[in-house]
Amino acid sequence: MFITELLFPKFCLGCGFLGRYLCPSCQKQLKVHNRPTCFYCGKASYLGLTHPGCLKKLDVDGMISIFYYNSLLKKVIKNLKYRLATKVWEEFWPSLNPQALKPLLLFKEIVKDGVIQPIPLTKTKLKERGFNQTELISQYFQKFLNLPMADYLIRKKETLAQAQLKSKKERYHNLHGAFGLKEKKINLSGQKIVLVDDVITSGSTVKEAAKVLKRANAGKIYILSLARG
Repeated sequence: MFITELLFPKFCLGCGFLGRYLCPSCQKQLKVHNRPTCFYCGKASYLGLTHPGCLKKLDVDGMISIFYYNSLLKKVIKNLKYRLATKVWEEFWPSLNPQALKPLLLFKEIVKDGVIQPIPLTKTKLKERGFNQTELISQYFQKFLNLPMADYLIRKKETLAQAQLKSKKERYHNLHGAFGLKEKKINLSGQKIVLVDDVITSGSTVKEAAKVLKRANAGKIYILSLARG
């Protein structure tokens, strides 16, 4: 361990402090997402549940996020995704203020008897990285929610970041058909599912995944994310 740290020293992703990936000072820059809103209209909603008037047949039933997506959290997630620094993740959660995770305790009652489904990567991307960062996040959330992990979805095609696309038509075609069921004839018959992703911005990715699950007769679909932009 000593040799590893000597050859590959830890530097704080926020300020460059030697010895940790997230120093105590920079931890304070992580802002807890304490204003739950309806996924569709953006107005205040208890625990982020979708308002009945906003909810349609294939829609998401609710969403909560732990943090606001700021520049520091962007660096954490970027390191996790693209530099293969799983050690960053292992150190990230234990260092957090427990207040940041309080929403999970309330959310736990809503999603009980459900399962956790990470947003999948394509086989190519999974082979490149060696892991799915959303699975790592899901495994941590699992400790709080005490729900089994599911593996219903596959990612059928690579997609561009929605922010890179200008028109609604481009954004639609980018994600349309991106997901499918691992078992084509599976009937989820009312199964409650918690879809986990790292960051939610427009929400297009999780909406598309939720549609696939609800067409297979899934029941309630809730979104749980590390951050929301």
